Amino acid sequence: MRVYDPNSDIDAVFNYGIFSFDEHFYFNFTMGRLNYKLGVQSMDGFVRSYQYEKRGVIEQVLALDSAQKQAVFDFLDWNYQPENRYYLYDFFYDNCSSRLRDVLQKALKDSNVEFKDLSYDHAPSFRTMIDEYLIYHPWGDFGIDLGLGMPCDKVPSAEEYMFLPNELMRAYDGASINNKPLVEEKRVLLTEAGLKTEWSLFNPVPLMWLFFGIIAGLSAIGWRRKRLFIGIDVFYLFLTGAVGALVFFLWFITDHNATANNYNMLWAWPTHILLIPMIFISAVRKWYWLIYGAVLLITLLMFPFLPQDLHFATLPIILAGLLRSVVNITWKNETIIQPAEQKQLDKK
Repeated sequence: MRVYDPNSDIDAVFNYGIFSFDEHFYFNFTMGRLNYKLGVQSMDGFVRSYQYEKRGVIEQVLALDSAQKQAVFDFLDWNYQPENRYYLYDFFYDNCSSRLRDVLQKALKDSNVEFKDLSYDHAPSFRTMIDEYLIYHPWGDFGIDLGLGMPCDKVPSAEEYMFLPNELMRAYDGASINNKPLVEEKRVLLTEAGLKTEWSLFNPVPLMWLFFGIIAGLSAIGWRRKRLFIGIDVFYLFLTGAVGALVFFLWFITDHNATANNYNMLWAWPTHILLIPMIFISAVRKWYWLIYGAVLLITLLMFPFLPQDLHFATLPIILAGLLRSVVNITWKNETIIQPAEQKQLDKK
Protein backbone atom coordinates (compact mmCIF):
# COMPACT_ATOMS: atom_id res chain seq x y z
CA MET A 1 0.00 0.00 0.00
CA ARG A 2 1.44 3.33 -1.12
CA VAL A 3 1.27 6.38 1.12
CA TYR A 4 1.88 9.62 -0.79
CA ASP A 5 1.99 12.99 0.93
CA PRO A 6 4.18 15.53 -0.92
CA ASN A 7 3.63 18.18 1.76
CA SER A 8 5.31 15.91 4.31
CA ASP A 9 7.80 14.54 1.77
CA ILE A 10 6.38 10.99 2.13
CA ASP A 11 6.20 8.55 -0.79
CA ALA A 12 6.50 5.11 0.75
CA VAL A 13 5.27 1.58 0.06
CA PHE A 14 4.14 -0.62 2.94
CA ASN A 15 4.79 -4.20 1.84
CA TYR A 16 3.48 -7.23 3.76
CA GLY A 17 5.45 -9.65 1.57
CA ILE A 18 8.85 -9.44 3.26
CA PHE A 19 10.54 -12.60 4.54
CA SER A 20 11.79 -12.53 8.08
CA PHE A 21 15.33 -13.89 7.69
CA ASP A 22 16.98 -15.11 10.86
CA GLU A 23 19.21 -17.98 11.94
CA HIS A 24 16.21 -20.34 11.98
CA PHE A 25 14.70 -19.21 8.66
CA TYR A 26 15.26 -22.38 6.61
CA PHE A 27 14.12 -24.70 9.37
CA ASN A 28 10.98 -22.64 10.04
CA PHE A 29 10.27 -22.39 6.31
CA THR A 30 10.46 -26.17 5.95
CA MET A 31 8.29 -26.77 9.00
CA GLY A 32 5.61 -24.30 7.94
CA ARG A 33 6.33 -21.77 10.66
CA LEU A 34 7.34 -18.95 8.36
CA ASN A 35 7.25 -15.44 9.74
CA TYR A 36 6.61 -12.66 7.28
CA LYS A 37 6.79 -9.02 8.20
CA LEU A 38 5.60 -5.62 7.10
CA GLY A 39 8.39 -3.68 5.43
CA VAL A 40 8.64 -0.09 4.18
CA GLN A 41 10.57 1.19 1.18
CA SER A 42 10.55 4.23 -1.05
CA MET A 43 8.19 4.20 -4.02
CA ASP A 44 11.10 4.86 -6.40
CA GLY A 45 12.99 1.86 -5.06
CA PHE A 46 9.87 -0.31 -5.23
CA VAL A 47 9.21 0.54 -8.89
CA ARG A 48 12.86 0.05 -9.83
CA SER A 49 12.86 -3.44 -8.31
CA TYR A 50 9.77 -4.37 -10.32
CA GLN A 51 11.27 -2.88 -13.46
CA TYR A 52 14.41 -4.96 -12.95
CA GLU A 53 12.28 -8.11 -12.58
CA LYS A 54 10.21 -7.15 -15.67
CA ARG A 55 7.02 -7.07 -13.64
CA GLY A 56 4.10 -4.68 -13.96
CA VAL A 57 2.71 -2.15 -11.47
CA ILE A 58 -0.93 -0.99 -11.52
CA GLU A 59 -1.97 1.69 -9.06
CA GLN A 60 -5.46 2.17 -7.63
CA VAL A 61 -6.00 5.57 -6.04
CA LEU A 62 -8.45 5.27 -3.15
CA ALA A 63 -11.27 7.77 -2.70
CA LEU A 64 -10.60 8.54 0.95
CA ASP A 65 -11.09 11.81 2.77
CA SER A 66 -8.31 13.28 4.90
CA ALA A 67 -9.55 11.65 8.13
CA GLN A 68 -9.75 8.23 6.47
CA LYS A 69 -6.29 8.62 4.96
CA GLN A 70 -4.91 9.50 8.38
CA ALA A 71 -6.64 6.48 9.93
CA VAL A 72 -5.09 4.13 7.35
CA PHE A 73 -1.66 5.70 7.80
CA ASP A 74 -1.91 5.47 11.58
CA PHE A 75 -2.80 1.78 11.30
CA LEU A 76 0.11 1.08 8.95
CA ASP A 77 2.47 3.02 11.20
CA TRP A 78 1.27 1.02 14.23
CA ASN A 79 1.57 -2.23 12.28
CA TYR A 80 5.14 -1.36 11.31
CA GLN A 81 6.31 -1.10 14.92
CA PRO A 82 8.85 -3.87 15.72
CA GLU A 83 6.47 -5.62 18.12
CA ASN A 84 3.62 -5.62 15.56
CA ARG A 85 5.21 -6.09 12.14
CA TYR A 86 5.62 -9.89 12.20
CA TYR A 87 2.90 -12.37 11.32
CA LEU A 88 2.67 -16.12 10.75
CA TYR A 89 2.21 -16.58 7.02
CA ASP A 90 -0.62 -18.77 5.74
CA PHE A 91 -0.64 -19.55 2.02
CA PHE A 92 -4.41 -19.08 1.57
CA TYR A 93 -5.84 -17.22 4.53
CA ASP A 94 -3.22 -14.79 5.79
CA ASN A 95 -0.68 -13.65 3.24
CA CYS A 96 0.79 -10.49 1.76
CA SER A 97 -2.27 -9.97 -0.44
CA SER A 98 -5.08 -10.70 2.03
CA ARG A 99 -3.43 -8.39 4.56
CA LEU A 100 -4.18 -5.43 2.29
CA ARG A 101 -7.84 -6.36 2.44
CA ASP A 102 -7.65 -6.43 6.22
CA VAL A 103 -5.97 -3.01 6.43
CA LEU A 104 -9.09 -1.18 5.25
CA GLN A 105 -11.47 -3.37 7.22
CA LYS A 106 -9.56 -2.70 10.44
CA ALA A 107 -8.48 0.91 9.92
CA LEU A 108 -11.84 2.08 8.52
CA LYS A 109 -14.21 -0.15 10.45
CA ASP A 110 -16.54 2.83 11.05
CA SER A 111 -16.61 3.89 7.38
CA ASN A 112 -18.71 1.07 5.92
CA VAL A 113 -16.16 -0.48 3.55
CA GLU A 114 -17.89 -3.16 1.48
CA PHE A 115 -16.38 -5.63 -0.96
CA LYS A 116 -18.92 -6.94 -3.46
CA ASP A 117 -19.37 -10.66 -3.99
CA LEU A 118 -17.32 -11.17 -7.15
CA SER A 119 -17.43 -14.96 -7.12
CA TYR A 120 -17.03 -16.74 -10.44
CA ASP A 121 -19.90 -18.81 -11.84
CA HIS A 122 -17.59 -21.78 -12.46
CA ALA A 123 -16.55 -21.78 -8.76
CA PRO A 124 -12.77 -22.29 -9.10
CA SER A 125 -10.84 -23.92 -6.28
CA PHE A 126 -7.71 -22.51 -4.67
CA ARG A 127 -5.68 -24.91 -6.85
CA THR A 128 -7.38 -23.82 -10.07
CA MET A 129 -6.77 -20.18 -9.25
CA ILE A 130 -3.10 -20.83 -8.48
CA ASP A 131 -2.75 -22.68 -11.79
CA GLU A 132 -3.56 -19.47 -13.67
CA TYR A 133 -0.45 -17.90 -12.13
CA LEU A 134 1.75 -20.87 -13.03
CA ILE A 135 1.04 -21.21 -16.76
CA TYR A 136 4.58 -20.05 -17.49
CA HIS A 137 6.15 -22.12 -14.71
CA PRO A 138 5.28 -25.79 -15.43
CA TRP A 139 7.69 -27.23 -12.87
CA GLY A 140 6.43 -24.86 -10.20
CA ASP A 141 2.89 -25.97 -11.04
CA PHE A 142 3.90 -29.64 -10.81
CA GLY A 143 5.71 -29.12 -7.52
CA ILE A 144 2.76 -27.32 -5.95
CA ASP A 145 0.35 -30.01 -7.10
CA LEU A 146 2.61 -32.65 -5.55
CA GLY A 147 3.00 -30.85 -2.23
CA LEU A 148 -0.45 -29.35 -1.60
CA GLY A 149 -3.27 -31.63 -0.53
CA MET A 150 -7.06 -31.43 -0.38
CA PRO A 151 -7.23 -28.00 1.35
CA CYS A 152 -6.01 -26.61 -1.98
CA ASP A 153 -9.14 -27.98 -3.70
CA LYS A 154 -11.57 -26.05 -1.51
CA VAL A 155 -13.71 -23.47 -3.31
CA PRO A 156 -12.91 -20.14 -1.61
CA SER A 157 -15.44 -17.50 -0.70
CA ALA A 158 -15.41 -14.16 -2.51
CA GLU A 159 -13.43 -12.65 0.35
CA GLU A 160 -10.95 -15.54 0.34
CA TYR A 161 -10.29 -14.94 -3.37
CA MET A 162 -8.22 -11.98 -2.28
CA PHE A 163 -5.28 -14.19 -1.34
CA LEU A 164 -4.18 -13.52 -4.94
CA PRO A 165 -3.08 -9.99 -5.97
CA ASN A 166 -5.14 -9.87 -9.18
CA GLU A 167 -8.25 -10.87 -7.25
CA LEU A 168 -7.47 -8.24 -4.61
CA MET A 169 -7.28 -5.62 -7.35
CA ARG A 170 -10.59 -6.82 -8.79
CA ALA A 171 -12.17 -6.68 -5.33
CA TYR A 172 -10.94 -3.12 -4.77
CA ASP A 173 -12.35 -2.14 -8.16
CA GLY A 174 -15.79 -3.33 -7.10
CA ALA A 175 -15.65 -2.10 -3.50
CA SER A 176 -17.42 0.87 -1.98
CA ILE A 177 -16.94 3.12 1.02
CA ASN A 178 -19.99 4.81 2.50
CA ASN A 179 -21.89 3.74 -0.64
CA LYS A 180 -19.40 5.42 -2.98
CA PRO A 181 -16.78 3.72 -5.21
CA LEU A 182 -13.62 2.99 -3.25
CA VAL A 183 -11.28 3.42 -6.24
CA GLU A 184 -11.37 6.86 -7.87
CA GLU A 185 -8.58 6.31 -10.38
CA LYS A 186 -6.64 3.40 -11.82
CA ARG A 187 -3.40 3.80 -13.74
CA VAL A 188 -0.55 1.71 -15.09
CA LEU A 189 2.78 2.79 -13.65
CA LEU A 190 4.85 0.02 -15.18
CA THR A 191 3.93 -2.32 -18.04
CA GLU A 192 4.96 -5.92 -17.58
CA ALA A 193 7.32 -7.37 -20.17
CA GLY A 194 5.08 -10.37 -20.79
CA LEU A 195 5.89 -14.07 -20.81
CA LYS A 196 5.45 -16.75 -23.45
CA THR A 197 4.56 -20.39 -23.06
CA GLU A 198 6.97 -22.70 -24.85
CA TRP A 199 6.63 -26.43 -25.35
CA SER A 200 9.62 -28.40 -24.14
CA LEU A 201 10.35 -32.09 -23.85
CA PHE A 202 11.69 -31.32 -20.39
CA ASN A 203 8.39 -29.96 -19.08
CA PRO A 204 6.76 -32.31 -16.53
CA VAL A 205 4.03 -33.86 -18.73
CA PRO A 206 6.13 -34.78 -21.82
CA LEU A 207 9.08 -35.80 -19.65
CA MET A 208 6.94 -38.16 -17.56
CA TRP A 209 5.46 -39.71 -20.71
CA LEU A 210 9.01 -40.23 -21.95
CA PHE A 211 9.75 -41.84 -18.57
CA PHE A 212 6.78 -44.19 -19.09
CA GLY A 213 7.88 -44.96 -22.66
CA ILE A 214 11.38 -45.96 -21.54
CA ILE A 215 10.03 -48.22 -18.78
CA ALA A 216 7.48 -49.76 -21.16
CA GLY A 217 10.15 -50.35 -23.80
CA LEU A 218 12.62 -51.94 -21.39
CA SER A 219 9.85 -54.06 -19.87
CA ALA A 220 8.87 -55.34 -23.33
CA ILE A 221 12.49 -56.22 -24.14
CA GLY A 222 12.86 -58.00 -20.81
CA TRP A 223 9.63 -59.93 -21.34
CA ARG A 224 10.78 -61.18 -24.76
CA ARG A 225 14.15 -62.20 -23.36
CA LYS A 226 12.53 -63.71 -20.26
CA ARG A 227 14.41 -61.37 -17.97
CA LEU A 228 12.86 -59.26 -15.20
CA PHE A 229 15.32 -56.35 -15.37
CA ILE A 230 14.81 -55.67 -11.67
CA GLY A 231 16.91 -52.53 -11.91
CA ILE A 232 13.85 -50.85 -13.46
CA ASP A 233 11.89 -51.62 -10.29
CA VAL A 234 14.66 -50.32 -8.05
CA PHE A 235 14.74 -47.04 -9.96
CA TYR A 236 10.94 -46.66 -10.00
CA LEU A 237 10.51 -47.52 -6.32
CA PHE A 238 13.32 -45.19 -5.27
CA LEU A 239 11.94 -42.28 -7.30
CA THR A 240 8.30 -42.59 -6.22
CA GLY A 241 9.32 -43.56 -2.68
CA ALA A 242 11.34 -40.35 -2.34
CA VAL A 243 8.30 -38.34 -3.47
CA GLY A 244 6.16 -40.27 -1.00
CA ALA A 245 8.58 -39.55 1.84
CA LEU A 246 8.40 -35.83 1.03
CA VAL A 247 4.58 -35.89 0.88
CA PHE A 248 4.48 -37.78 4.19
CA PHE A 249 6.84 -35.26 5.78
CA LEU A 250 4.82 -32.26 4.58
CA TRP A 251 1.54 -33.85 5.68
CA PHE A 252 2.37 -35.34 9.07
CA ILE A 253 5.53 -33.63 10.33
CA THR A 254 5.26 -29.98 9.34
CA ASP A 255 2.72 -27.34 10.36
CA HIS A 256 1.72 -26.55 6.77
CA ASN A 257 -2.10 -26.63 6.71
CA ALA A 258 -2.30 -26.80 2.91
CA THR A 259 -0.22 -30.01 2.65
CA ALA A 260 -2.62 -32.25 4.62
CA ASN A 261 -4.77 -35.05 3.14
CA ASN A 262 -2.62 -35.39 0.05
CA TYR A 263 -3.95 -37.96 -2.47
CA ASN A 264 -0.56 -38.18 -4.19
CA MET A 265 0.14 -40.71 -1.44
CA LEU A 266 -1.97 -43.16 -3.49
CA TRP A 267 0.88 -43.65 -5.96
CA ALA A 268 3.87 -42.28 -4.02
CA TRP A 269 4.36 -44.70 -1.12
CA PRO A 270 7.18 -43.88 1.30
CA THR A 271 7.36 -47.63 2.05
CA HIS A 272 8.93 -48.14 -1.39
CA ILE A 273 12.27 -47.10 0.09
CA LEU A 274 11.99 -49.84 2.72
CA LEU A 275 11.09 -52.48 0.13
CA ILE A 276 14.16 -52.01 -2.06
CA PRO A 277 16.48 -54.21 0.10
CA MET A 278 13.85 -56.99 0.08
CA ILE A 279 12.93 -56.77 -3.59
CA PHE A 280 14.93 -59.87 -4.46
CA ILE A 281 12.72 -62.05 -2.24
CA SER A 282 10.16 -63.45 -4.66
CA ALA A 283 7.18 -63.79 -2.28
CA VAL A 284 7.66 -60.31 -0.77
CA ARG A 285 8.11 -58.75 -4.19
CA LYS A 286 5.01 -60.32 -5.72
CA TRP A 287 2.68 -59.56 -2.80
CA TYR A 288 3.89 -55.99 -2.57
CA TRP A 289 3.42 -55.35 -6.29
CA LEU A 290 0.01 -57.02 -6.13
CA ILE A 291 -1.23 -54.67 -3.41
CA TYR A 292 0.45 -51.62 -4.94
CA GLY A 293 -0.84 -52.46 -8.40
CA ALA A 294 -4.41 -52.83 -7.13
CA VAL A 295 -4.24 -49.38 -5.51
CA LEU A 296 -2.78 -47.91 -8.71
CA LEU A 297 -5.56 -49.43 -10.79
CA ILE A 298 -8.24 -47.98 -8.51
CA THR A 299 -6.45 -44.60 -8.56
CA LEU A 300 -6.33 -44.67 -12.35
CA LEU A 301 -10.04 -45.52 -12.68
CA MET A 302 -11.01 -42.87 -10.11
CA PHE A 303 -8.58 -40.24 -11.44
CA PRO A 304 -11.28 -37.85 -12.78
CA PHE A 305 -13.42 -38.25 -9.65
CA LEU A 306 -10.87 -37.85 -6.84
CA PRO A 307 -11.61 -34.99 -4.42
CA GLN A 308 -8.09 -33.72 -5.12
CA ASP A 309 -6.96 -32.71 -8.60
CA LEU A 310 -3.76 -34.63 -9.33
CA HIS A 311 -1.38 -33.21 -11.88
CA PHE A 312 -1.59 -34.79 -15.36
CA ALA A 313 2.12 -35.61 -15.16
CA THR A 314 1.27 -38.22 -12.52
CA LEU A 315 -0.74 -40.28 -15.04
CA PRO A 316 2.29 -41.76 -16.86
CA ILE A 317 3.95 -42.38 -13.48
CA ILE A 318 0.89 -44.34 -12.32
CA LEU A 319 0.78 -46.26 -15.62
CA ALA A 320 4.48 -47.11 -15.34
CA GLY A 321 3.91 -48.50 -11.84
CA LEU A 322 0.87 -50.46 -13.02
CA LEU A 323 2.90 -51.94 -15.88
CA ARG A 324 5.69 -53.05 -13.54
CA SER A 325 3.07 -54.51 -11.20
CA VAL A 326 1.72 -56.68 -14.00
CA VAL A 327 5.23 -57.75 -15.00
CA ASN A 328 6.18 -58.74 -11.45
CA ILE A 329 2.87 -60.45 -10.63
CA THR A 330 2.87 -62.57 -13.77
CA TRP A 331 6.60 -63.33 -13.72
CA LYS A 332 7.19 -67.09 -13.89
CA ASN A 333 10.94 -67.30 -14.27
CA GLU A 334 12.42 -66.88 -10.78
CA THR A 335 15.89 -66.19 -12.20
CA ILE A 336 16.29 -62.46 -11.76
CA ILE A 337 18.80 -60.76 -13.98
CA GLN A 338 20.58 -57.93 -12.24
CA PRO A 339 22.28 -55.14 -14.23
CA ALA A 340 25.85 -56.41 -13.64
CA GLU A 341 24.88 -59.97 -14.63
CA GLN A 342 23.10 -58.63 -17.69
CA LYS A 343 26.28 -57.04 -18.98
CA GLN A 344 28.16 -60.34 -18.63
CA LEU A 345 25.41 -62.23 -20.49
CA ASP A 346 25.37 -59.67 -23.29
CA LYS A 347 29.12 -60.09 -23.75
CA LYS A 348 28.69 -63.88 -24.03
